Amino acid sequence: MTAYAVDAELISVASAQACTTASTIRTEVDTLMAQLLALQDSWTGGAQVNFQATITQWQGIQAQTHEALDTISAQLQTAAATYSEAEAHSASLFAGAA
Repeated sequence: MTAYAVDAELISVASAQACTTASTIRTEVDTLMAQLLALQDSWTGGAQVNFQATITQWQGIQAQTHEALDTISAQLQTAAATYSEAEAHSASLFAGAA
Protein backbone atom coordinates (compact mmCIF):
# COMPACT_ATOMS: atom_id res chain seq x y z
CA MET A 1 0.00 0.00 0.00
CA THR A 2 1.31 3.40 -0.92
CA ALA A 3 1.20 6.12 1.70
CA TYR A 4 1.83 9.78 1.11
CA ALA A 5 1.39 13.12 2.75
CA VAL A 6 1.31 16.27 0.70
CA ASP A 7 0.46 19.91 1.21
CA ALA A 8 -1.26 21.01 -1.99
CA GLU A 9 -0.99 24.65 -0.94
CA LEU A 10 2.80 24.41 -0.66
CA ILE A 11 2.94 22.87 -4.12
CA SER A 12 0.75 25.67 -5.46
CA VAL A 13 3.02 28.28 -3.84
CA ALA A 14 6.07 26.59 -5.38
CA SER A 15 4.36 26.72 -8.77
CA ALA A 16 3.73 30.45 -8.41
CA GLN A 17 7.31 31.01 -7.31
CA ALA A 18 8.63 29.07 -10.30
CA CYS A 19 6.45 31.17 -12.59
CA THR A 20 7.69 34.40 -11.00
CA THR A 21 11.30 33.26 -11.21
CA ALA A 22 10.86 32.32 -14.88
CA SER A 23 9.44 35.77 -15.58
CA THR A 24 12.34 37.46 -13.78
CA ILE A 25 14.84 35.38 -15.72
CA ARG A 26 13.12 36.28 -19.00
CA THR A 27 13.31 39.97 -18.18
CA GLU A 28 17.00 39.77 -17.25
CA VAL A 29 17.84 37.70 -20.33
CA ASP A 30 15.97 40.15 -22.58
CA THR A 31 17.91 43.05 -21.07
CA LEU A 32 21.23 41.27 -21.51
CA MET A 33 20.33 40.26 -25.06
CA ALA A 34 19.60 43.87 -25.99
CA GLN A 35 23.00 44.87 -24.63
CA LEU A 36 24.75 42.06 -26.49
CA LEU A 37 23.03 42.85 -29.77
CA ALA A 38 24.04 46.50 -29.44
CA LEU A 39 27.61 45.40 -28.80
CA GLN A 40 27.52 43.05 -31.77
CA ASP A 41 26.56 45.94 -34.04
CA SER A 42 29.61 47.90 -32.93
CA TRP A 43 32.16 45.90 -34.90
CA THR A 44 32.70 43.76 -38.00
CA GLY A 45 34.96 40.90 -38.95
CA GLY A 46 35.68 37.41 -37.74
CA ALA A 47 35.19 38.18 -34.07
CA GLN A 48 31.74 39.61 -34.78
CA VAL A 49 30.79 36.50 -36.77
CA ASN A 50 31.93 34.22 -33.94
CA PHE A 51 30.16 36.43 -31.41
CA GLN A 52 26.92 36.10 -33.40
CA ALA A 53 27.29 32.31 -33.42
CA THR A 54 27.74 32.34 -29.65
CA ILE A 55 24.66 34.52 -29.20
CA THR A 56 22.63 32.19 -31.39
CA GLN A 57 23.76 29.18 -29.36
CA TRP A 58 22.96 30.98 -26.11
CA GLN A 59 19.48 31.91 -27.38
CA GLY A 60 18.79 28.22 -28.01
CA ILE A 61 19.88 27.30 -24.52
CA GLN A 62 17.76 30.08 -23.04
CA ALA A 63 14.72 28.89 -24.98
CA GLN A 64 15.19 25.41 -23.50
CA THR A 65 15.60 26.89 -20.03
CA HIS A 66 12.42 28.96 -20.35
CA GLU A 67 10.50 25.95 -21.63
CA ALA A 68 11.74 23.82 -18.72
CA LEU A 69 10.76 26.46 -16.16
CA ASP A 70 7.31 26.82 -17.73
CA THR A 71 6.88 23.05 -17.67
CA ILE A 72 7.93 22.81 -14.02
CA SER A 73 5.49 25.53 -13.03
CA ALA A 74 2.62 23.98 -14.98
CA GLN A 75 3.29 20.50 -13.63
CA LEU A 76 3.44 21.78 -10.06
CA GLN A 77 0.13 23.59 -10.54
CA THR A 78 -1.45 20.45 -11.99
CA ALA A 79 -0.14 18.37 -9.08
CA ALA A 80 -1.49 20.88 -6.55
CA ALA A 81 -4.92 20.86 -8.19
CA THR A 82 -4.95 17.06 -8.43
CA TYR A 83 -4.07 16.63 -4.75
CA SER A 84 -6.66 19.23 -3.69
CA GLU A 85 -9.36 17.55 -5.77
CA ALA A 86 -8.45 14.11 -4.43
CA GLU A 87 -8.63 15.35 -0.84
CA ALA A 88 -11.96 17.09 -1.45
CA HIS A 89 -13.36 13.96 -3.09
CA SER A 90 -12.12 11.71 -0.28
CA ALA A 91 -13.59 14.04 2.34
CA SER A 92 -16.93 14.09 0.51
CA LEU A 93 -17.11 10.29 0.68
CA PHE A 94 -17.41 10.55 4.44
CA ALA A 95 -19.55 13.69 4.63
CA GLY A 96 -22.49 13.11 6.93
CA ALA A 97 -21.15 9.74 8.05
CA ALA A 98 -20.65 10.94 11.61
